[in-house]
This record gives sequence, C-alpha cells and structure tokens, in this order.
Amino acid sequence: MKHIKTLVAGLLFMTLASFSLDKLPETFTDLLNRANLTFQQTAGFEEVKTIENKQMNYEYAIKHLQKNFEIRYAIRPLDERIQQYEEREKNKKEGDVNFHPNQLYLGTLQAIIFNISGGKFSANIQTFDKQAVKEEFNADWGAMTMVEVGKEFGQEYKYCMVVAIHKDDFADAYFFYLSDTKDGFEELLTSAFHSLKFK
Repeated sequence: MKHIKTLVAGLLFMTLASFSLDKLPETFTDLLNRANLTFQQTAGFEEVKTIENKQMNYEYAIKHLQKNFEIRYAIRPLDERIQQYEEREKNKKEGDVNFHPNQLYLGTLQAIIFNISGGKFSANIQTFDKQAVKEEFNADWGAMTMVEVGKEFGQEYKYCMVVAIHKDDFADAYFFYLSDTKDGFEELLTSAFHSLKFK
C-alpha cells in the first residue's frame, strides 16, 4: 500500500508539473529549451502580464495570490552570442579584444543592477559557493543582491532581490523577487528560490 501511495503521489506530481509547463508562454518555453533550463511553477502564485520597460526586459512573471510579491524571470541563452564570438575570433585583427560569453556574467549582472535601480547601484553582490550553486541549480556560477528599484522596472514595488545563475555554454538566467516591503520577504522567496534550474 505504501508503494502505491508513493506511485500515485509521483504520478500526480508529474501530471501537475507537465500541466503547468503546458500553460507557459511559448516564448518562455523556447528560451528554457535553448538554455537547457527547467522551470517548476510555485504553489500559491499565478502568472501575471509582463511589463515593457527600458530598464530590464523579462519573459515571464508570477505573483503571490495573497501578498504584494512578484517574481520575474529573464533568460539569456548563450548560443547565438557564442557563435558571434567565434566569428569575431576568426576575423580577429591585431589589437582586437574579444571576451567569451562565459566570462561576462558578473559584468552583465552589474549592468542589470545599475539599470533596475535607476542608476543608483549601491548593491553588494554576494557570490554563491561554487559547490552549492552546482548542487542547487546545476550552474557554474551564481550570485545575489538586494536593491531598491527604479520606478519603470519596479512599478509599485520598492525592493528587489536579484538572483543570477550562469552555466557555461548555455545561458545566464535571472530571478527578480519584488516587494513593497521587506517584511516576510525571505519567507516568500524561499518557496520559489529553486524554481529555475539547469538540467
């Protein structure tokens, strides 16, 4: 009987997971596939419309059903950027300097923080332990920081925790946890902290 309960629970989990993935926007699932990422929908959240802005584009967002707490996801596959890099390397002239996309994750994160904070950039970036980020996200690098966001990206929100993960040759991915208060922030973000992982 115990084995049957386990089997039923597993089957129910797979059904719910596949159902939630089917409901994801096609543009987001295409990016997940290109980036070799998996996404797990978080209980207690529902999809909300993305907001066009000049500070940071993102592809998918969910909002807590009871709290003013939103999570936005941005995925940046490296496939095309690596092709462009390799093409530049073939045609490299003396004095040209090219950086491989696998070397740009920290600088890109700094630029994103600068943009979403409206140019304030007072963030203290905390890099994840290499072994921990591998075990928890199957990533080669990861970091996080908390900033106060500018009006265009933040809208009605004031605070944003940014989590970035990078996997060599695949993608950079970003989680933006947004709230108008710091109260209960950690508890709310914990449930969705590992919703995006590399395969």
